[in-house]
Amino acid sequence: MRIPFDVPSYLDHRSQCRIVATTPEKNPVLWEQFLDGAQESYTRHGVTAALEMSAIRDGNTTRLFFAALDRSGTILGGVRVQGPYASVDQAHALVEFDEHPHGRRHVHAMLDERIDHGVVELKSAWVAPNAPRGRAITAMIAESPAYSTALLGARYALATAASHVRAAWLETGAVIATQIEPIPYPDERYRTEVFWWDRKTLAFEAELATWRRMRRNTASLLAHHRSAIVLPQAVAS
Repeated sequence: MRIPFDVPSYLDHRSQCRIVATTPEKNPVLWEQFLDGAQESYTRHGVTAALEMSAIRDGNTTRLFFAALDRSGTILGGVRVQGPYASVDQAHALVEFDEHPHGRRHVHAMLDERIDHGVVELKSAWVAPNAPRGRAITAMIAESPAYSTALLGARYALATAASHVRAAWLETGAVIATQIEPIPYPDERYRTEVFWWDRKTLAFEAELATWRRMRRNTASLLAHHRSAIVLPQAVAS
């Protein structure tokens, strides 16, 4: 697949993929490939309903998506981004906590505190089973909150994820909402937790090497983007 030169992207040496940040409108063919890969991945894990394909297929709820493309242009994984939200009730995390009122109240309160500063939400992450460097693509997905907030001008990123990916998220500066008990979502096999990233404190929360890499990649993405948002220089680089 050929991506227009002006699409924000960077070369990820760990996965040996080019990571592109684009929209369903600008790259509809790639969007369809993203959805096909997500569908296959979620079906393989028996959680197809959590993808909510009928709701996301038209791309209207997706402000941005990241795709990892190998040298042949084949998509090997990615994640999509919703927001920045205009209201708390737009957050999908609230839907996931519908049957857990105590946790839902906490999620709602945290959103309410942050919404005026900009909140984006990461959804539909997947990695192809045949990806030769799948862990590196998972690491890229974990870094995408930093890139999303920079590209979209938001301070905060939110994600709900099963506890088995906790280490990858924490390395990129995520903070677990420990006051919220993990929930069995999408089903009893998973213990899903709430994670937050704050663009203003990533330099202190992320691993140093990861922070430096995220700064470099953010600069590459913003070189093709008119936003003046940059990650703050809070540690030596």
